[in-house]
Amino acid sequence: MTLKQFLFFLAVSSIFTACTTIKSVSNRKMMNKSLSNSPLFDSHLTGFALYNPADSSFLYTWNEDKYFTPASNTKLLTFYAGLTLMRDSLPGLRYLLKGDSLFFTGTGDPTFLHPDFEDQPIYDLLMDSSYSLHYVKPKFKDEPFAPGWSWEDYEYYFQPERTAFPIYGNTIRYVYDSVDDSFSVEPRFFADFAEIREIDSEKLSPYRLQNTSIFSFAPDTARSAYKNSVPFKTSDALTLTLLEDTINRPVHWVEDFEFENSKLAYSRSSMELFAFMLKRSDNLAAEQILYLCATEMRMPLQADPIRLFTQEENLKIYPKPPIWKDGSGLSRYNLVTPKSMIGVLNYISTEISIDQMKQVLSVGGVDGTLKNWYKPKEGELPYVFGKTGTLSNNHNLTGIIRTKSGKDLFFSFMNNNYASSSRPVKLEMEKVMRLIYEKY
Repeated sequence: MTLKQFLFFLAVSSIFTACTTIKSVSNRKMMNKSLSNSPLFDSHLTGFALYNPADSSFLYTWNEDKYFTPASNTKLLTFYAGLTLMRDSLPGLRYLLKGDSLFFTGTGDPTFLHPDFEDQPIYDLLMDSSYSLHYVKPKFKDEPFAPGWSWEDYEYYFQPERTAFPIYGNTIRYVYDSVDDSFSVEPRFFADFAEIREIDSEKLSPYRLQNTSIFSFAPDTARSAYKNSVPFKTSDALTLTLLEDTINRPVHWVEDFEFENSKLAYSRSSMELFAFMLKRSDNLAAEQILYLCATEMRMPLQADPIRLFTQEENLKIYPKPPIWKDGSGLSRYNLVTPKSMIGVLNYISTEISIDQMKQVLSVGGVDGTLKNWYKPKEGELPYVFGKTGTLSNNHNLTGIIRTKSGKDLFFSFMNNNYASSSRPVKLEMEKVMRLIYEKY
């Protein structure tokens, strides 16, 4: 390279660097105006972090080191635990053949006879077995509800109980028949215990008596099908009864049995369950993934050791690590910072590609909990891929934004303690994300 060529190259580089700096300053001013100068965001605790994984740089941060209640953003931590501790298929059943008997117990698989999973290989295994069936009481170490859950939400579709052997998603479902214009109850076993009410104004009328499986519910065709469901009170005895009722053959109860040299039967792709959990924000799936991890590691069915192991061995985020108390985010004891959530996304991206991450997250304007938000304009491709997190007075979104210039950026946008509904907050968040899409 001649001196003249070198000087020309240096001049062009300087111009490019100056332009990049000017754009960076301009973008920061734009973000400051949209966030720190916004009366709405200023009325509650708001945090934000925007990160470029291509060069490991934060492009913009605001309250990025403050702790927030993450709600279902917690599921991203659970996702990472599943990615690192599980195989590519779910362990659906632990079993041992002994003589003419098949002894089996639960692994925590939430998809068994779940109405949203049509393929049922574990059900087929039990149905087709020529051996006598023996259900072994699982060694389940946890309570049905995790610490920090609201006890009074026991009757709502989003808070089914945690168990070693989930069945039918641990809920009954009110299924609409468009031909008859009527609802029925599934599984049919519960039909005599479930009153189907007309839509009424009795908002405080319980859906289910607290410690029973006696139901009173007003299903509504305006709801998503899975929201027309009510958790039942779980027990080993009920699990055994439902098994016998479903496969229409005897299942014997075994109080204690040692599974020496036992085998695992696998049910379906792990990524199928991960996508189901993240897109729908399914709480049971999230909680049960921790038990599936325990099964794979030959550990007792207990969630705390899995979370502890994940944070100590795999998910090392400092100096402000997530305070992680459950799998789903129902617990208000969970705490994260926007910056720590970027750390979680970075860890996930070491296990799967960013394109694979986009496939399991909700897609703005397309599916999951983002179906009605962040819609691309006509002719545009989707640009927001994220995990929402909503509890009363809290709404968060963490994920990936694909900018107009073709960059994949990580972001975490957190809003806690607002007094209004979530809608004004979501509308303002949508404006910010649109600006990022266009300017970055």
